[in-house]
Amino acid sequence: YGVNAFKFTDGAGRALVRFFFTQNGAVIEDPATGSACANLGGYFLATGAPLPLSLTLRQGEAIGRPSELALRVDSARSIYVSGLVIELGRGTFEL
Repeated sequence: YGVNAFKFTDGAGRALVRFFFTQNGAVIEDPATGSACANLGGYFLATGAPLPLSLTLRQGEAIGRPSELALRVDSARSIYVSGLVIELGRGTFEL
């Protein structure tokens, strides 16, 4: 099971992202990945990006299933993800 994510930004608060995984030997693209969006917020925190920040992430266009997710990281270092997706799981992390 492998996972890859790619981000291409236009510099104006919008990014095209692609998320791939393998399943039964095939490489599949996910049309909307909220967990990867949250991880991108964690990446921005880990790399010291200026806060607060907001991005609109487009995903799934290449496979004919376009989606749009919103990522916000506030000055208190909280990560928020929103968008219209099918929820597969829910949880809370305490650090």
